[in-house]
Amino acid sequence: MTHISVSPAQHLRAPNSSRFVPTEDWLPIEIDDLEPAAWKALRDSGNVAVVAGPGAGKTEFLAQRAAYLLQTGICSWPHRILAISFKRDAAANLRRRVATRVPEHAERFVSMTFDAFTKGLLDRFSPALPTDWRKDEDYEIRYAKDSDVGRFLNDTASIAPVALRHRIAALQPTRFLADIVGGHELPKSSWTEDPSDPVEYAVRAWWHARYLREGSAYVDFVMINRLSELIVRSTPQLRRALRVTYPFVFIDEFQDTTSAQFNFVESVFGNDPTVTAVGDSKQRIMGWAGALPHAVERFTTTFKAASYPLAWNFRSSDELVQLQHVVASVLDAQSMPAISKAITEVGHDPAVIWRFPNSNREATFIANWIAQDIAASGRVPADFALLARQKIAEFEPLFRSSLALHGISVRNDDESVGKMRLQDLLKHEATRLLLGLFCLAAEPRGLVTVWREASAILTRIDGAADDDLALRQVGDKLAEITKSLRSWLELTPPTKESAEEAVCYLLELIDREALQRYVKAMAPGEELDVVVDAFIARIANVAEAGGLWIDVFERFEASQAVVLLTAHRSKSLEYHTVIFLGLDDQQWWSHERNRSESISTFFVGLSRAAHRLIFTTTTTLARTGKIADLFKMLDEAGVSEIVHK
Repeated sequence: MTHISVSPAQHLRAPNSSRFVPTEDWLPIEIDDLEPAAWKALRDSGNVAVVAGPGAGKTEFLAQRAAYLLQTGICSWPHRILAISFKRDAAANLRRRVATRVPEHAERFVSMTFDAFTKGLLDRFSPALPTDWRKDEDYEIRYAKDSDVGRFLNDTASIAPVALRHRIAALQPTRFLADIVGGHELPKSSWTEDPSDPVEYAVRAWWHARYLREGSAYVDFVMINRLSELIVRSTPQLRRALRVTYPFVFIDEFQDTTSAQFNFVESVFGNDPTVTAVGDSKQRIMGWAGALPHAVERFTTTFKAASYPLAWNFRSSDELVQLQHVVASVLDAQSMPAISKAITEVGHDPAVIWRFPNSNREATFIANWIAQDIAASGRVPADFALLARQKIAEFEPLFRSSLALHGISVRNDDESVGKMRLQDLLKHEATRLLLGLFCLAAEPRGLVTVWREASAILTRIDGAADDDLALRQVGDKLAEITKSLRSWLELTPPTKESAEEAVCYLLELIDREALQRYVKAMAPGEELDVVVDAFIARIANVAEAGGLWIDVFERFEASQAVVLLTAHRSKSLEYHTVIFLGLDDQQWWSHERNRSESISTFFVGLSRAAHRLIFTTTTTLARTGKIADLFKMLDEAGVSEIVHK
């Protein structure tokens, strides 16, 4: 019998009940106020669906709701709040916000990705799988390409009963895993007879070929999700333990929920825990990955949730909010205009289209313009984002060289570093700790914020919250680590080889095993080795440019660089000025295949801008091509076009 222990209470210190704030006296932390609808959603004791458009502050709302539940004792010790996000950086960002606002309760706020949570369940509780689904061998994570799925479906059709062959062969490889495999619950006993339904036949064949095969199982995260749901459904005591441990569940970006994920939430957390879903159907850009249509509305119905649409936009100026509404109305005719709470800047056009004769002229002009704007305004390179629909790497060489002429660096957030993307690496909590310690060792004065962040992470690793003696020991430990590391760095000049040695030395100082346990506790299924390998790859690369160690660490983060990123990676981010590159048929080649999702991607990208939004194109044909409707929206919003020769 598998021993069920989801979250041992003995690792959490009971808070002093006298510190609890009466619900009627509770006030938001580090912000002035919440809008009326947000107040109602925050105080609602049932399931809630918060419909939050761009700039509405959905992450801040979740952080404030967590603070409210924890500080008032509604989420009483030793219970925890589970927050599930779809991206690592979103999970890390929410975790940091809650830790900053209620550090005394940080240990009871668990923020992780959907994939990490389901993988953690499978890794810990696989012995609880029904007998027919247990494997003696470990599994391997292998992702099947669309071409692999297509071959599988053709092969399966060729040996299926004649009556099923045509319909199995007609299944779409691009939708098979997310929609069909992900939409099927696994039975507690494995299948014994071939079904008469072609879809069911194909699903069973997939599981037999990938999981119920001889030797190691091959799984992806859709299959991991289905196996985890089966474990919980088959083990009532585990389901009870999860619901007792996590009486409150937050789910961010709910519009990107897949069939498998929705079924998992309903199966595991339906009825008992209080679920808060935050999302906006207009920002549904993961349809290609299986995101359900109208997921937020479906949640409202299934979970009998109250719906609270947020109306305030804290990010964008009034002119940009009006432009956003034009696009939002195409996606949802019932969309209500948002109310801008941002301060409007004067002296520039809030939105404009720039047309260039070629890519060289485009990069040269924009680089000169950014440099001049920085010189005239006092803004920094990080205030500017170069954003594209896809293939952002194609823009990098020209913009990197053009901006370098002005002493401005570029950071490609979509760049692959080891097995991670640079954006994911930079926002990972292990990276924040390692890089913070390096910076403190190289620059011992003036980095108060870095010291606080490193101290907070070490406190969580050591479980020292609410223990004055342990907190002092963390401070002493931090001082000792930075002192030893500083001595090492002073004796070792930065090179590609010494950069890797420095990382290994630092991991010895902070106790790599303790850090590994912390990473797994915060995000079950995540491996520290993957982060460390990516960290080493990045630091070794930037160390080759020479200079002092502090220069290496600054190049590692490139926090003051102009950012290159895709619209998908821009979710939850904001910049003073967004330059949306490639408004042409080449960048938007798939626009006609799924017009709604493509417009949602357009909407997400343009809504990252706080004050200035510039669209660029290098062709005169785009207005009458595949994306003519995008230009029509911009025309309706009064966006002018300037031709640069």
